[in-house]
Amino acid sequence: MNNSDATGFDMSYFKLSRKVAIDCCFLLLLVLVIVAVTSLYVSSERTFYWWDYAGYNTATVNTANLFRDAPAKAWREVIESLAKEKNLLISLPLIPFILLFGESRLSYILGVSLIYVLPFRLLLGAIAARLILVDPQRVFWSTVFLSLLIPMSWIPTLRGYLDTGGCVFVALAILVYVGDVRLKSWWRIPLIGFLLAGAILLRRHFAYSAIAFFGAATLQVIIDFIIHYLRRNKAMLHPYQSCGNEEISRFYPQSGYREMSRPYPQSEDTAVPYPYRKYLWEFGVKFGVKLSAIAAISFTILMLVAGDFTRSAVTVNYRDLYAAWSLSLGDILTRYAGFYGLGTWLLAAVGFSAGIATGMLALDAAIFVLLFGILSLILWLVVLRYGYLHYTIHITPIVLLGLSAFFWTSWLKLRGKVRYLMLGVAGFYLIVNVAVGLIPVKLDLSKLFVANFGPLVRSDYSEMLKLVEFLRKLAPNQEPIYIAGASNNFNANILRQANRKLNPPEDWWKLNAIGRPQIDSRDTYPLPELLQAQYAVVAVPFQQVLPGDEQVLRSGEQDVVKVVYDAFTQNWEIAWDFQLLPEQFKLENNVTVSIYRRIRPTSIEVAVKTLAAMQRQIVDRPGTQLDWISLQQSVYTSPNYAVIRAGDNLYNIVTEPIKNSKQLATSFLYLGAISEKARVTGKLNLPNQECPGVLLRLTLWNDRGKSIDSAEMVYSKISAIDLNLLVEGKNPSYLLLEVLSSSKQDLTDRCRLEIDNLAVR
Repeated sequence: MNNSDATGFDMSYFKLSRKVAIDCCFLLLLVLVIVAVTSLYVSSERTFYWWDYAGYNTATVNTANLFRDAPAKAWREVIESLAKEKNLLISLPLIPFILLFGESRLSYILGVSLIYVLPFRLLLGAIAARLILVDPQRVFWSTVFLSLLIPMSWIPTLRGYLDTGGCVFVALAILVYVGDVRLKSWWRIPLIGFLLAGAILLRRHFAYSAIAFFGAATLQVIIDFIIHYLRRNKAMLHPYQSCGNEEISRFYPQSGYREMSRPYPQSEDTAVPYPYRKYLWEFGVKFGVKLSAIAAISFTILMLVAGDFTRSAVTVNYRDLYAAWSLSLGDILTRYAGFYGLGTWLLAAVGFSAGIATGMLALDAAIFVLLFGILSLILWLVVLRYGYLHYTIHITPIVLLGLSAFFWTSWLKLRGKVRYLMLGVAGFYLIVNVAVGLIPVKLDLSKLFVANFGPLVRSDYSEMLKLVEFLRKLAPNQEPIYIAGASNNFNANILRQANRKLNPPEDWWKLNAIGRPQIDSRDTYPLPELLQAQYAVVAVPFQQVLPGDEQVLRSGEQDVVKVVYDAFTQNWEIAWDFQLLPEQFKLENNVTVSIYRRIRPTSIEVAVKTLAAMQRQIVDRPGTQLDWISLQQSVYTSPNYAVIRAGDNLYNIVTEPIKNSKQLATSFLYLGAISEKARVTGKLNLPNQECPGVLLRLTLWNDRGKSIDSAEMVYSKISAIDLNLLVEGKNPSYLLLEVLSSSKQDLTDRCRLEIDNLAVR
């Protein structure tokens, strides 16, 4: 076919060039808007970022610096991080950007916005172009720019989250799938498997996106079979009537509905008509095999790249571990109403409903996208109920696609003043909504609009810096400082970030602020950390996460913090080992900070009584609390924690060096169930032949801090015997195992003792 006009000008080339030019102009405009909004927002902030808002920012900057100074070591750290819940893979694409433009907060946020969020917006536009049966280029760019009017397409990134990187992989998987929902092209199967695995590798919570993906694909096949069954039955009853799918077939001929509307003869097998059997085989069994292949490919990639992480993800009960983050159904629904605004939810719901009803949406793609969105809503709002901002990235795509369907359906199906009124009101609402969400002024509007997530500004910025500088002068040699508070306004992480503002990165860790344990379902009793602390910082009133905070927890999940606060404000016996300093600091929200200095070590008797008081106040045992604990180490800060769980009621203990000390951790307390006759057994080993031997002492204690009974044994390479000590007494609560020098001197590295299969019987 000749596409040239009478003058010989190639019209197809002209149209293509025009489309490319339009795409380039829109892309440039999009980049300018993203850079402008991000720069204005971040430059308006004056705060110290904390917890999630600082975590990946700090990790990415540190990794970039390591790549600049020692690339080989940086790669080793990235590989080692694959075994952890949060790895550094997601930071890698940002490294060149950070090295080129610097390590400021603005540089980091711009990097995330341009490297992850920009492609994510474009991919959602591409999915919309597959979904909405209109000019693809117009649908694409209208959807992309419409995404700018959804506050939650901005806020997670502006708060420092990198998680949109995983969304890019999920969006690509959806785009590949909706292009061929029957997976007739074999190459889509490994590609989708790779993309879903990639998303999970970047951030573990995208496993729920994979679940929603497989669930939506499965339900779609079931729905299609039901539709097929009903239409075939109608065709057999009325063999010369069409099933009325001409409109769908005209818009979406590849859907197969035109073919389905034709009558067909029944097979000789009267039990099951031949087409049903064929349909069950083609789109039931064969499709199930294809989905299974995708799942197998994803799992194989996960095991090959991050085997330890994958095994942990499969075996660890994260629902129990993260129970503190799971809000009530009412709270999570209220939060998500505030995340988007009820008006946005209404427009998105109307968009999908009207789009499907009027035939504006490609039916197969619409069914899958809608099912994926519904399953995502069920997972995040009903099953998990996590209220953090970055989890909204699982929901924003379905909201955006619903809005796009609403605008295009309204534009093409409505007429006259009604169309312009509908589009005008909806457009005005979205503009006001995004402004309400991003401006630095908090407006108390109805739930019809989004809540305000403006730039973070602290009114006590200078006072916080004074507090940090005072703490650094108190503890110049990294003396441990316990922070008895963990709110979105005051916590150990904020103090460390403030110290980072005052001092170069290489000096950051000179402020040894202890910020954990912090959450009941995830952490442990705070006794070892309190025993090690040389200073305690107490903020009054008690600083805890509140239901309305951005980084939110379920109410009553911070008793492990509250007990330390109570120990000082209620003058427990352990507080007598500290002295209140005269200096105080006034922070925002009428918070007063006081500092206590340790004046003497805490005795074993007081430590035992303190633990008993903690257990009485913390009703349920903290989520990761072991039966054995080291009294001289923190599980959160010690690189080689002395206690390792080896199995049911079995532990391995090593007298590891105490952090920032040449001494060994030699005191271990047992918190498990104890009978009135307690026998402790284990396999002993002294790796160093030069050690003359050690003395092991086992003491039985009650909850009033009184010793009931004790037993001792000497172990050396010569004796080569196993641990076997028996103590007995009435109403026992705890066992204390101490490893002492047989020569009455402090143990050194040469007398490092290993106790394997330690058990209490």
